[in-house]
This record gives sequence, structure tokens and C-alpha cells, in this order.
Amino acid sequence: MRNPNSLQRLLFIVRGFFGSILQRVGIRKLDLLILRSYIGPFIVTFFISMFLFLMQFLWKWIEELVGKGIGLGMLSKLLLFSLPDLVPMALPLTIMVAGLMTFGNLSESFELVAMKANGISLGRALRPIFILMCLLAVANFFFLNYVIPKAKLEQYGMLLDFRQKKPAFSIDEGVFYQGIDGFSIRIGKKESDNQTIKDILIYEFKSDDSKRLNVVKAEKGTMILTDNDRLLNLTLYNGIRYEEMTNSPEYRKTAPFNKMFFKVQRMQIDLSSLDFQLSDRDAISSDYRLQSVQQLVKYIDTYDIKVAKIKEENNKYVSRYLHVPGLMKLDSSLLSFRRSANKFQLLEEDSILLNYPVSQRGAIASTAINHARSIKGMVDGMMSTLQYEETDINLYKVELHKKFAFSVLLILLFLISAPLGAIIKKGGIGMPLVISVVFFVIFYAINLTGEKMAQGGVVPVVVGSWMSSMFLLPVGLIITYRANRDKGISFAFFVKVFKPVANFAKKVRGRKRITEIATENKPSK
Repeated sequence: MRNPNSLQRLLFIVRGFFGSILQRVGIRKLDLLILRSYIGPFIVTFFISMFLFLMQFLWKWIEELVGKGIGLGMLSKLLLFSLPDLVPMALPLTIMVAGLMTFGNLSESFELVAMKANGISLGRALRPIFILMCLLAVANFFFLNYVIPKAKLEQYGMLLDFRQKKPAFSIDEGVFYQGIDGFSIRIGKKESDNQTIKDILIYEFKSDDSKRLNVVKAEKGTMILTDNDRLLNLTLYNGIRYEEMTNSPEYRKTAPFNKMFFKVQRMQIDLSSLDFQLSDRDAISSDYRLQSVQQLVKYIDTYDIKVAKIKEENNKYVSRYLHVPGLMKLDSSLLSFRRSANKFQLLEEDSILLNYPVSQRGAIASTAINHARSIKGMVDGMMSTLQYEETDINLYKVELHKKFAFSVLLILLFLISAPLGAIIKKGGIGMPLVISVVFFVIFYAINLTGEKMAQGGVVPVVVGSWMSSMFLLPVGLIITYRANRDKGISFAFFVKVFKPVANFAKKVRGRKRITEIATENKPSK
């Protein structure tokens, strides 16, 4: 057995070795202290946020999952593939709460005051976690680009399968059960043993060439499922069976049928149509939310080539009628067409029609009008096509910017939460959670509004995708600056800062309204 003193010396050597490595890379004990204080609330808040968003996901899809006989294994698989999609929602809230709690506790316990008294500024205290946030932003980008698209593909596929899956076999009294392909079953009464049934009515539709409809009616019977739930064995007593004779040559005229009475009849119904079936994932793999950066860039490049081809084809057509320099490119097939100079005649009248005989003017004007209408129809069609293509490609462009914008947002939210925690000087979970939820709602509303505006073409894609970052960046810089200068912050301060912006927006809206009123009141010619 080793001497305890030798183990202590070995532990001391290991600590000294790693301590020297950390000092060489610029990491001190203070940095480790701040990191330990931050990682604890970060991990706890992250798992709580993931749990809450997972409950919200289940609540949203509960109607598609209940009553369809979905096993625990398939449900667990769905939840597993749903977790990656919740990470981008949980991280912003986690960073806000962890930053406010950590630096709120440090400020409340006067540890930040002690650091500043020893010449350590707030910016220096933020540095280790800021580096951690930069690394987390990079990891988040790769997570968004590689993990989430594949997980979303399986998640969407399974949700589609669950939505299309028929409910588990369960027949209620007095209601026609149509979940089995080719059958519609109604029972009047079902005993407590769940097997004995009375007043049975069964419609059986044959989907083969005969297209025959059979009707079975019985007084009572038994209903037993096999052990693997793949077959339904029915034993019917005292009934009657009707069969249409669709193969009869006189069927269309007289509609003959067979009528058969029975005391006992056994039927076996296949329940394989109720089984869970996986859909083809390739059918949904082209969705813009399931693409990586490389695939999005490739799709956008394909769109640019497609738009250029549409414009070129329309230019070739329109250029046959419009020859305005710089407006339309001449068709290359017309470049070889030349006229000799002696075939041109100078116009004697300013109006083109007056240079032609009266008998030809009507035909010339009619031809010109038809050509003009044809060009207008062509241009309108091209604009509609381009508008549709632009709306479709905006979805891919927004998704491309979103992968970068979400990663940058993590850094911006840290620059807001940590200095704000140092200003409010409140630790614990109460105040940080309230402030975090408020900022998260504001961030989510701005981000969602920007995405919808960019997808609809209301604003440029870059502006819409980065709208939340454009809003949070000045807020983060202002809060960090004031916290570093030991200055407080209040709601009145933000009102004072953003009041000029609000006044400018108000003036712009007023001018726009005046222009609209003037346009409406302008007399028509």
C-alpha cells in the first residue's frame, strides 16, 4: 500500500504541472473561479429549458400521438430526434439566465468590487466566459449545419408517419369503424369481456376487378385478436349475408345479388393496414429547413442560373419588337440580318401612321396593338414567375443567414446578460429569470418578425435575418459600457437613448401618410 504522503506529493506535482500550463496560456485562478461560477447555472438552466421546450413540443403534437398505438420505443425515438431542434431555442434563454445569475451573485457578494479594487476591470472578468461564448458560437454553427438538418429530417418524417397512421383497433358501440381497408364495421353492443358482441353489421368492399360490395348482418358473435394483433377472428351467429353479383352480364340492368342465411360463419380480417409504416425520406429532404450551408448555397446558385435563363429567353422574344439601346439585348440570330441603305426611306410625317396609305392604317394599328398586348402579357408573366421564384428562394436565403445569425446572437446575449447582472446586483433565480424571459420574448418577437418580413420580400433578406442582432448589438454595447464605468441603468435611460430613433420613425410614417393622402386626393385626368 502506498504512503499517503507520496500520494499527496504526486497530487501536488500534477497540480503544479497543470497550473504552469494554464499560466502559460494565460488562464489564471480568477478565470477558473469565474468559469466554475458560470458553468453550474449554465448547465442547470440549459436542462430546465430543454425540458420546458420538450413539454411544449409534446403539447403541440399530443393529438397526433395519442390513440394510435405508438410504442414507447418509437415515441422515445421521436423525442430523441426532436431534442437537437430545441437547442437553438434553449441556448439564448440559458445564456441570459446564467450570465445574470453569475455576475449578479458576484456583484451582490462584493466580489466584483474586490476585483476592481485589485485593478481587475469588468472587461477582464468577462474575458474567460467571452472566450467560452465564442467557442460555443462556433460549436453552435456546426451543430446547426450538420446535426439539426439530419435530426429534423427524421423528426419530420416520423411526425408525418404518425399523422398518417390509423388509430389502433378499437370498436365502440353504435359507431361505424372504418380504420381497416375495405371494411366498415358497426356493433350494437359489446360485453364487458371485450369479445362478445351483438347486433353486428359489416360492409365489405372488394377492391379487385369485381368491385363487389358484401353486407353481413348477425345477431351476435365473438371478436378475438391474435397474439401479434395482425388478424381479427370473427365468429358470427344467426345472420344473413348479401353479395352483389357484379360478374353477371345483367348486373347493370337488374343488379342481381345472392342472399344467404347462416347459423355460424367465421371471418378473418387482416389488420396489416393499421401497422406503422415509414415514409420515404427523400420526398421531404428538399425542405429548406433540412439543408446544410453547402446545400443552401448550391440551391441559391441554381436559382440564379434559372432566373438568368428566364430573363434571357424573355429578352430574345421582346427584343424582336423593342430595339432600345441598353434596355434589351438583341437576339444573336438577328445580328446576321442586314438591310441595304437604299431600302430605307425617310419619314415625311411625325406620326408613323400618316406615312402609310389610309387603307393600311387600320391593319397596321391593329397589328401594333396586338404586338403590344403580347409583349405586356409576356412581361407580366415573367414578373409573376420571378416573384414566385424570389419568394421561394427567400426561404433558403433566410435559412442560410439564420445559421450564422443564431451563433452571433449567443455572444450578443452574453454581452447583455453578464454586464446587466453586474449592474442590478441581484443573484438567485428570481430577478435573473424575470429579466431573461423579458429579453427572450423581445428577441424571439424581433427575430420572428424579421424572418417573416424577409421571406415575404418586405425587407432585404440580410436586414430581416439580422434584425434581432441589429437591435441587440447597440443594447449590449451600451450596457457593457455603463457597467464597465460603474454607472447604473434604468428604463428612463433606454427611453432617452431610443427616443430620437422613435421620433425619426414617426416623422417617416407621417411623411408617408401625407404622400398617400395627396395621391388619393389628386384629381384624375
